[in-house]
Amino acid sequence: MKTIWIAATLAALAPSARAIAQPGTTQPAAEKDVLTLERAIELAMQQQPSLRRTRAQIEASNAQVDIARVIRKPTVTLGTSANVGSRPQRPCSDDPTQICAGFFDPNASFSLSVQANWRIFDFGLTRANIRAAELSALANSTALATNVLDIRRDVETAYLEAVARGRLVKVAEETVKAEEIRLDQARRFVDAQAKDPIEVAQAQARAANARSSLAQARSLEAIALANLRAAIGWLDATRSPVVESTWPAPPPVPPDLVTLVATSRKQRPELVQLDRQIDAAEASATAAGYRNRPVLAASAQSNWNPDSLNYTQEPTWSAGISLSWQVFDGGRASAEQRFARANVTAARADRDSLLVTLTSQLESARAQIVANAAAVTASEEAVVAARAQVQLADARYAQGLGSQIELADAQFAVTTAAGNLVQTQWQLADAWAQLRRALGNS
Repeated sequence: MKTIWIAATLAALAPSARAIAQPGTTQPAAEKDVLTLERAIELAMQQQPSLRRTRAQIEASNAQVDIARVIRKPTVTLGTSANVGSRPQRPCSDDPTQICAGFFDPNASFSLSVQANWRIFDFGLTRANIRAAELSALANSTALATNVLDIRRDVETAYLEAVARGRLVKVAEETVKAEEIRLDQARRFVDAQAKDPIEVAQAQARAANARSSLAQARSLEAIALANLRAAIGWLDATRSPVVESTWPAPPPVPPDLVTLVATSRKQRPELVQLDRQIDAAEASATAAGYRNRPVLAASAQSNWNPDSLNYTQEPTWSAGISLSWQVFDGGRASAEQRFARANVTAARADRDSLLVTLTSQLESARAQIVANAAAVTASEEAVVAARAQVQLADARYAQGLGSQIELADAQFAVTTAAGNLVQTQWQLADAWAQLRRALGNS
């Protein structure tokens, strides 16, 4: 006897999950927003916080370029100070034999200064630093395209899961309805003394298991919708996303692997980003080699320092040019060069690693599409055959020829075939989503 097969079928199609609401609590119903896949992706591009973070990081990189350029411009510093203190003891002007001033004779003074500095020439150091910052900012700007692809893939996979969970709920609902009809049939046969009473108990057990599976399927659907909310970046708790029950239209058969790899190498923004990171790392290594070059600078300053005894003092000023050269820095420049060269090696290794991974991703996604497309066709045929089988079993039982065991076997076949069809359709759609991400299609 297979009284628990129907419950086990839907449970096998998805991992167990806890209910999302506590029993006995009443929650206000959120307004439902029915979304297409395209609308869900559009909302994610408007609301997903990770996009704002990426844009902020790009802006920070551009600010680093401006910081690197600052050293080319002159700087002006204004300063002022005020002081009060005792006067030093000294002979009085009218009577040199007497001592004037002292601890209790205060004197006030203040100063006003202005200073200007300008690095005139540093033999290529500033130019190299600016170029390194510009290339780094250019590499970071590509991160936005990568983030967009990741968000699109995450939304698409979450959306497809929500569609699949919704369809599995319908499979469970159909199973519950069928089992309740058969339970009613069994009761009528037993009341007419045409069947053994045990068949009512068997039908009740299957109906209860079907209702349990339906509750679990609904819970998993709610979790899938919550994951979709997170993927979109949905902040409004008063509105809840709901997906359409139809699958997105499947694309045609994917091209061969060689064509896919060539297309991906042209479109993947990560490759562009890594190429720019390599250029930035090489520029940083060049800048590190310029660290100990001479620096030619100009400076000028003016000061005015009167006090309470003499406010007629004239301001002073000075100007000059200096040439400095750090002939030994304790090995700092050499260490920075080693660090920069290591970054170049790491960036090149990352690029090669991505090329290796890229081919594997494409080949895997393509193989899954081919296999799942065939599985969908086979599952559709299995559903048709199972539904025919259950119709025959229902007809035999209605005529008093069949048994609850025969009905259980037939219903189990229908539930399994319908669940497998949803699963293969889900896997096929998800494989296409993974292929689009591997290709770099937005």
